[in-house]
Amino acid sequence: MSIAEIVERRWTPTVEQLCYAVIAVLAIVSRLWALGDRALHHDETLHAAYSWFLFSGRGYMHDPLLHGPLLYFLGALFFFLFGDNDTTTRLSAALFSIALTLSPILLRPVIGRRAALVASLYLLISPVALYVGRFFRHDIYSVVCEMLVFVAIVRYAADPRPRWLYLGITALALMLTNQETTYLYILIFAVPLAMLFCWQVYRPGIALLTGLGVILALLVFVLPGTAVVDGAHHARRDANGAIEVAQPGPIFGWPPLETEDNGYALLVRNRADNDGGRSVWENGLRYLADIGRFVNHPAILSGLVLSLTILAVFVWLVWFRRDATGTTPWEQALMRGEPAALLCRSLVADRRWQVALIIFAAIYTLLFTALLTNLLGLISGVAGSLLYWLAQHNVQRGSQPAHYYAVILAIYEPLLVLGTMIGLPLAVQAVRQRRPEAFAVGLIAWWSVVAFAIYTWAGEKMPWLTIHMTLPLTLLLAWGSTRVVELAQQQVAYWQQMWEELATPVEVTAGSDVETSASGAGDLAPLSAEARHWLKDNRAGWLGLPRGSLFSFGLLLGLIICLGFLLLSITVAAGPTSPIQPWMVLLFILALVILLIVGSALRWGWTVAAALTTICLMVAIGLYTVRSSVRLAYQTGDVAREMMVYTQTSPDVMRVVRRLEEAALRRAGGTRLPVMYDNETVWLWYLRDWPGAVSVPGGRLNGPPPADIQAVLILQENLDRYPENRTYLQGFVLQRYPLRWWFPEDQTYRINGTGSSLLERLLRNPLDYETTAQLWKYLMFRQPPAGLGSTDFVVAVRPELARQIGIGLGGSLRMGE
Repeated sequence: MSIAEIVERRWTPTVEQLCYAVIAVLAIVSRLWALGDRALHHDETLHAAYSWFLFSGRGYMHDPLLHGPLLYFLGALFFFLFGDNDTTTRLSAALFSIALTLSPILLRPVIGRRAALVASLYLLISPVALYVGRFFRHDIYSVVCEMLVFVAIVRYAADPRPRWLYLGITALALMLTNQETTYLYILIFAVPLAMLFCWQVYRPGIALLTGLGVILALLVFVLPGTAVVDGAHHARRDANGAIEVAQPGPIFGWPPLETEDNGYALLVRNRADNDGGRSVWENGLRYLADIGRFVNHPAILSGLVLSLTILAVFVWLVWFRRDATGTTPWEQALMRGEPAALLCRSLVADRRWQVALIIFAAIYTLLFTALLTNLLGLISGVAGSLLYWLAQHNVQRGSQPAHYYAVILAIYEPLLVLGTMIGLPLAVQAVRQRRPEAFAVGLIAWWSVVAFAIYTWAGEKMPWLTIHMTLPLTLLLAWGSTRVVELAQQQVAYWQQMWEELATPVEVTAGSDVETSASGAGDLAPLSAEARHWLKDNRAGWLGLPRGSLFSFGLLLGLIICLGFLLLSITVAAGPTSPIQPWMVLLFILALVILLIVGSALRWGWTVAAALTTICLMVAIGLYTVRSSVRLAYQTGDVAREMMVYTQTSPDVMRVVRRLEEAALRRAGGTRLPVMYDNETVWLWYLRDWPGAVSVPGGRLNGPPPADIQAVLILQENLDRYPENRTYLQGFVLQRYPLRWWFPEDQTYRINGTGSSLLERLLRNPLDYETTAQLWKYLMFRQPPAGLGSTDFVVAVRPELARQIGIGLGGSLRMGE
């Protein structure tokens, strides 16, 4: 190519590139807008405080209670770069959220360009992705790593270049150093990959490994006994330190595992190098001895022995046992060119697996040991984390019901529910037909189903964990919806081809009129005039669908939805005496939608009708999703009317701290206003740089505050527990505020047999007016069926500061109250 041609040839962006550019801009704006306006959640204050400790030189020690070290190192890095405040606390999470939004670009070659674009667009508007992506918790970092590992798996399978292997192992190492959900993720993908390997290399291995997995599950979760525990799930022990047995294990009568005792989980979750003034080596031996108490259980010992034995037998059967021809199953698979065998062999090329192992070990060691300052983090990184969170499965923090995630997905991610219904059957069909994308799509479908099942089974259920399910469901929605449209386009393309063949004369005689031939007036295929007219009307239009079909279908569906919204609003506002009940409106609207779909199918065929329904429903539900995202992220993100918010620091906390800072600026020229605070962890962050702040251990005052103390921050429960605190605060003005408030779970979605919750009443009597009206008000306006619960705090200030601070919700300006 000449220089002139190179100069003349200018780069012009494609439509796809412009779409990704717009998504990138919107992702940046939506993730960074008003990032620090919401008060830090209780967990965020802990994470921010420990990041600040690391940033300020106080070091870090891995603690599974607060998950892995990656978040804290990122937090400290961003504090170093941009300063420490509420905005910079969440900045790294927001940047990872932006990366997650754009990450489907890496999947374009394996799931298709349209599917990748739809996935990126949905991650932009997803309420769960947006909310968790502006939250200084571990989940957003883990989910980005989950995506990168999945990308590495499917891209390496399609093109085994070293870069995909190294990307995957780096992301896996970072995920492991960030959160214990990594073990669930590894389990989710290890099963299908191992089964696929066995299917292509040695099929009897499927039964062997499946049997091992079932036995291990029985040994850990079924065969051990249960312990006598208290409300905090601490086991009662006898004089010899053995756990008292509530019920011995079935079959063998085994005692409970040590992880039945939450006290044991707290014991082994971490250990300092200099614990008790001992050396790191002595503490390491003590740590291993404590872990050995769990390993010495007969169920665990049996599991270890069986695992080593069965895996050794599997290795011998695949790589060393030769048949009559003198070849092993592994060699036979290589000769057949089985993809699984070839991919495994590629790991040996250029010492790839050694490089990958070095990358993994380096990341694991440096982060878990806090840059080699806490060597026992090498043990707590895996052993401490596994044992602590295995115990938390029994504790079941949050005590959420089994249907918890189903309710959250139905409220916040209805499009993903629709995508599951569309995508799963199509994914099964793609695998059976061995389509080019079958491997990636099959893994996505497996990931979606098993992630939902395994997180539903897990003891601890929290709203932020929902993002671990919405990611694969998003990919399934994106591929399934584009596949439906693709099938419809193929149908329309066939009709287009028929019309073109119909419109072309079969034989053109010499001297025939060209215009007549072009118009199709020559010898046509033997079709009726009605059929020719139908083919002409159904030629391809926008998105490759019949001309005008998408506009007419969308317009009618939009009118039906608007009519339904209007009728429901009028019916709910009219009250129980309304002659039209909400369920009648829903039934009427459903009937209209079904008639529209059936009519479209009769006009254009079922495939086209399915595509039109999918596109228009995605647009309609997408608008509801955007509304939910905006409300959750920017309007009510610190108000527990949202189920995703769960428990949240109230806005009054940040407002009180800011007012105290203003008072300090007026009085002392800086944040040196002398204050006292109790054992509430939120003050660790908000009072981190207050030299005049004095901690009150346990929340119990030893006497009246010194004369220079201008304010005292104390939990209401500490005032109630220690009556003398109120006496010592005579002369102060006490104002009460909500510290943390939470969603009314019992009155909304729990099922306890009393019929008191909204969900239970809906299941028992879905036609009841009050029930459907409450459901409508919550779905559309986030009006919960009961008031919010809260834990309150009290700020006691000198009278001259009281008016400046102002009262909060439930506050009072009367002295000593």
